[in-house]
Amino acid sequence: MELFEAIGSRTSKRDFEDKPVPREIIDKILKSSLRAPSWANSQPWEIAVSTGKTSEFIKTNLYELAKNCTPINPDYPFPDSWPEKQGNNMFETGRRRFEYIGINRDDKEKRTEFSLRNYVFFHSRTAIFIYMDENLGLWSVFDCGFLAQNILLAAHDLGLGACPQAYLVAYPDVLRKAFKLPKNKKFLLGISIGYYKKASKVNEIKTFRNEDVINYFE
Repeated sequence: MELFEAIGSRTSKRDFEDKPVPREIIDKILKSSLRAPSWANSQPWEIAVSTGKTSEFIKTNLYELAKNCTPINPDYPFPDSWPEKQGNNMFETGRRRFEYIGINRDDKEKRTEFSLRNYVFFHSRTAIFIYMDENLGLWSVFDCGFLAQNILLAAHDLGLGACPQAYLVAYPDVLRKAFKLPKNKKFLLGISIGYYKKASKVNEIKTFRNEDVINYFE
């Protein structure tokens, strides 16, 4: 797959088959993705790959916390509000997604059920978690974003689906317990990855992009 084709055709997948991804494929994705640039080659990222019993532990605990409406406590707080333009993008994306998969806006039960699927990796067996030392700052977060994009594109090139998720790091104490990590390790992002269901309507969705953000100055 050519680079521009991969960038243009990649979408986030939210419905996976109950099928493990061979370790050699995950290794290939991650070792290639580690070529991401970083400030002065600081390489601030650390990666935890969750499979098997570890995935089941994480899924069970995250799901129960979310289902019981336990307040989230991410290491890097979610925004309390969004600027109008970005808020409108998010609202319109959500509206189109639920409309496409046939969930009415006032059907709170089905909307909640769909949202809770975030916490079980959308039924994938595998998730990749990116974290870093608490003493690293904003630029290191930016560098970890390069790594995450590499992972998404590499997975897509190999025919896998992936979805970057803030919800997977909403309860980081569960992750530190699962991976036996100290409190100074802070989680940035989780990525569900696996073989996605090609017949699933939610996997057909391609979100819009605004092009009015591009400005040329001469």
